[in-house]
Amino acid sequence: MNNIKVFSPASVSNVCCGFDVLGFSIEGIGDDIFIQKSNTKGIKIRRVTGYEIPIDEKKNTACVSAKALLDYLNINQGFDIEINKNIKPGSGIGSSAASAVGAVYGINKILGSPLEKEQLLKFAMQGEFISSKTAPADNVASALYGGLILVNNRENYKVIKLPVPEDLLAVVHHPLIEIKTSKSRSVLPKTIDINLASQQLASMGGFIHSLHTENFDLMRLILKDYLVEQYRADQVPLFHEIKKIAVARNVICCSISGSGPSIFSLVNGYEKANELKLICDKTFSKSNIKFNSYITGLNSGGVRII
Repeated sequence: MNNIKVFSPASVSNVCCGFDVLGFSIEGIGDDIFIQKSNTKGIKIRRVTGYEIPIDEKKNTACVSAKALLDYLNINQGFDIEINKNIKPGSGIGSSAASAVGAVYGINKILGSPLEKEQLLKFAMQGEFISSKTAPADNVASALYGGLILVNNRENYKVIKLPVPEDLLAVVHHPLIEIKTSKSRSVLPKTIDINLASQQLASMGGFIHSLHTENFDLMRLILKDYLVEQYRADQVPLFHEIKKIAVARNVICCSISGSGPSIFSLVNGYEKANELKLICDKTFSKSNIKFNSYITGLNSGGVRII
């Protein structure tokens, strides 16, 4: 194999109670990445369409991730990469993660798949660290594995795929502005009250149990963010308005994806999801804020060949 084209999806991270450890891929939204062998050494970005990203090989997440993979395998083969960038950087839906995952996945396939997914994750994370030195693995793991994942952020990045009820859907609204992850993390407190930590742990445990038992009533009751949302809410356009609309319609939860500005709500059933999407679309349209919006299942696939 001399070349390959892959699709690497966008993703929602944090998922209310799962700061840095819970995420899921978004169906049909992501980067298209074309990779081919080169006669020259090194990883080069030959073309980028869509949203602008760095093409410097030391600043591009796809290049940094791919180089880490090749260095580990001790392979001198060069590669050229073209990216159709469909995820705006600073969107809160895993823009940098999608490029990093697509690069390591595609090159691994060209090389005959010498590494498993769990090994690829740590190389994709090298690209994530370019965008934020404290980057967690929830977006990368979501894009790589697909579905709803739980990941620890220690060196081995253990990933657990969680069961998802068929009727559990997400409505995602993405204002077309940029919020840098590093800036968003800077507003978070350095320490937290032990009572809040206890509530967050109860929320996480209850949510995972509700997934296994398909108990939407428990999910709605327990799924809350006690640690992060309150500090980031004011910097996310229309978050308070969208959350008010969502709560009035008895959604399962409504919160901020990653560092923002994207907002997501979890809903039981397509009819409710579509109704919520249309109402929130109108709210954004009236504000003159440009945006994209999506409905996605939480069992969407991860990175794949196209």
